[in-house]
Parts: sequence; C-alpha cells; structure tokens
Amino acid sequence: MIVIGLGSGRTGTASLSHLIGSQRGAICFHELNPTGAVFSGNPQPMLNAIREFQAILDGGDKRLLALDYARPASVKKYQELQAIPEVRLMGDIAYYYLSYVDDILAINQGVRFVCIKRDREKTIESWMQKSSIPRWRSLRIADRLKSWITRSPYHESRNFWQEHDGSVYQHDPVWDKTFPKFEATSKREAIGKYWDFYYAEAETLAARHPEHFRIFPIEMMSNRDGQRAILEFIGIPEAEMVLKDSFHMHKSKPED
Repeated sequence: MIVIGLGSGRTGTASLSHLIGSQRGAICFHELNPTGAVFSGNPQPMLNAIREFQAILDGGDKRLLALDYARPASVKKYQELQAIPEVRLMGDIAYYYLSYVDDILAINQGVRFVCIKRDREKTIESWMQKSSIPRWRSLRIADRLKSWITRSPYHESRNFWQEHDGSVYQHDPVWDKTFPKFEATSKREAIGKYWDFYYAEAETLAARHPEHFRIFPIEMMSNRDGQRAILEFIGIPEAEMVLKDSFHMHKSKPED
C-alpha cells in the first residue's frame, strides 16, 4: 500500500510519518524530495515517486528511488529502505502533494491520502515563529552592521506565502516554490489565507474521493483511538497495528 500524508504544515505531519513508518514492513519519508517539488503546475516529481514506490512494493530494486540527498532525514530513511527485508507499505508526508491528488489517483487507485488539520490560529502562530530567522544577540548586531556596511538587506524572517523582492524577507530557493502565493497586507494575513485555501481544497478532495482522501484533526494523533482510525483508513489490519502512547516529532525544515 502507498500512503501520502498532507496538512498545511505545522500540523504534526512528522509525527504522522513516524506513526506510519512504525508499521510492520513500512518505510515512510517526510518531505522526500522538496528540491524537485512545486506547489502546483508540475505533477511529474510526485508521479515519479508514486511509480517508484509501487515498483519497490512489487518486488523491484529498492535502490531505484529519487530523493533529495541534501536532506539527511531522507538519506537516512533511504538507507533503512535498503536494509528492510520485505516492504509492505511506502509513503511520503508533505503538504505540497495537495495539488496533485487527482493526478496521482489517475495512475494508481491504491494510494490513500491522510490530511492532518490543526486549528487555524495555532497554525498561523506556529508558522510565524517557524519562518523567523533566530540569531544570538551578538550575531544579530554583527549582521545588522554588515548589512549597513554592504548596503545589503537584513532579514529577520522568510515569507513563503507572498511574492516579494527579497528586501524585507529572505528568499528560500527550496521552500518558496512549494507554497501558493496570496495577495495580503501582511505575512500573517497571507498565512491565514493559505490555511483557508488549503483546507477548502482538502474538503473538496475528501468529498470527491471519500475512499482515498480523508481529513483527520491533529488531536487524533495523540491518542490510540485516533491513531487506530488513521491506520484503519489506510488499510492496516487492527491485529497488526502499531500504536503509540503519545509523541510529537520536531523537524527543522519548514514542516513538522
């Protein structure tokens, strides 16, 4: 079976990856290849991943999987894949699959999509904090001085949700392209519009593909009944389910 996890980001998707990857014979990545991803317009990297997952599940060469070698977590999980004796489940968790659900189901009806939803205001606050650029006080002073001397911008945060010229926000060549962009008077407002857009699209997909796409509130990740419901949806027999008492995985890039 193949599982794709989604969510707006800051929604416990790293924990979802851990839950799914804990099942017998399972390998689940968390943002396998963001360098090759865009939020919309090019489904090919996603379709390649699904085809490669299916080939491995069908007994093919486990080495044949495209991944971002600049991401240590992806490399580590790839190494685990090479060592596992029998692969029964493969997955990837990343918010940027949202635009490609229909494209994926057009080539593989066996894929299940699990979308995690967190409270809107909590998500906004978490993204505001995560997109900031923290510095020790001494480094902040040094960077401000360097900016003044070199006449270059001094950045205190990134903004994945609006088009900008880099004068206020720091550009990020990997992650900027993996988010949709919105007209807004502030970054906070743009993140709110992103949340609204993301879950409106998710609701549409859940209604269109009820057997393949389902939205789960983040609270279900922290109790066994909720975990059981998620695993049941993706097709894990109850007798084989591996459940967790509680956990929360933290990631450094930009999703967790």
